[in-house]
Amino acid sequence: MRIKNQLAAVCLLLSGCSTVPVVVDSPPQALQAEAPLIVLDPGHSPTSGGATSVRGTPEVTYNDRFVAELAPALRAAGWRVWVTRQPDQTLGLVDRPKIANDLKADLFLSVHHDSIQLRCLKPVVVSGRTVYQTRQPTGGYSLYVSKKNPKFSRSYDLAKVLGGQLHALGRAPMLEHAGKACGESRPLLDSRLGIYQYDNLAVLRHSKIPAVLLEIGVITDVQDEAYVNVADHRQQMISGIVRGLQRYSELILQSGDE
Repeated sequence: MRIKNQLAAVCLLLSGCSTVPVVVDSPPQALQAEAPLIVLDPGHSPTSGGATSVRGTPEVTYNDRFVAELAPALRAAGWRVWVTRQPDQTLGLVDRPKIANDLKADLFLSVHHDSIQLRCLKPVVVSGRTVYQTRQPTGGYSLYVSKKNPKFSRSYDLAKVLGGQLHALGRAPMLEHAGKACGESRPLLDSRLGIYQYDNLAVLRHSKIPAVLLEIGVITDVQDEAYVNVADHRQQMISGIVRGLQRYSELILQSGDE
């Protein structure tokens, strides 16, 4: 009941939740061995909330909500799912992939919501509080992989499958991180699918299994934040992610191809 109440609070804060999924994980030894195991990592923690949205809501709240909706969809599709932390828990960056490594999971997916550099944001006042929003429309998803991950090739394969599914929904990739004006000149491996190389991301480089970080949308952009805050839109993205993971499992995991 405590977890259910926490997730209900997330939905009330953000709105757009048609149901309140409960994320409850069994001890590792209780997991069934037949199905592939994915570790979902809702980025950030209550003590370090990440970006602040145009609503004044911390990114971590969006991350928790998306994982809470993604986890049961994956379980319904036959996956074993482990979530690194609950909404009230704080967890270090290295501890997150360590959970996946210790469980000998098949995949690690870290879920985030995006922003851009402060120089390309403008201050606005929301409910008496100053927050920041993009000066120009800046939306879309992005995916990150690390060449310091020993499973880089398989991580890149996973990113391409996920990017392909999101692109098929009509979602545009967020490409500003590759530029200098509003980004960090990040290496862009695939501009069509929005896949970046970010070698030093701790949750990716400390993973011993295929690992991808997914930015769902840009919560400092008014239109993109509104998009990710609609339950039907999230369900479309979740359905695409599940399809992509199923395809990856069929092509790579079930074949045993390394």
